[in-house]
Amino acid sequence: MRTVDLRSDTLTRPTPAMREAMMTAEVGDDVFGEDPTINKLQDKIAEMTGKEAALFVTSGTQGNQVSLNAQTRPGQEVICDKNCHIFNYECGSAAMLAGVQLNALDGKNGLLNKTMIEAAIRPEDDHYPQTGLICLENTHNRGGGNIYPLDEMRCIYEFA
Repeated sequence: MRTVDLRSDTLTRPTPAMREAMMTAEVGDDVFGEDPTINKLQDKIAEMTGKEAALFVTSGTQGNQVSLNAQTRPGQEVICDKNCHIFNYECGSAAMLAGVQLNALDGKNGLLNKTMIEAAIRPEDDHYPQTGLICLENTHNRGGGNIYPLDEMRCIYEFA
């Protein structure tokens, strides 16, 4: 029997075929939008997700930080679960790079619900940060790989 370890993207190792594909991939200058492989990947992901564009990043942490910066303003608060990746494994990057603070809630096995989120939103007051984003980690690593039920995600989305 072969063990497949999916704990983290940092544990994965490329196969010989993957290494060969990387060595022979057509490349160009990504800064100028001239890398055909990256352009094709971004176009494919945008199409798959129904979005107008996609952005290739090199890690999940980088993706999280780019997203926080794109969706929030400095001084805002991000509601998340206390066991989520951005709260536990990203070295305070949310505060350092995006200028936001995290309001880490005690979810159930890594999952939040509308009631928890609604209770965590602070009143409008100049002394409090305003909620700028609700972060749902899906699947939830420290929550045992839990997945948000689609109905719960829709409920939170409608509320937000």
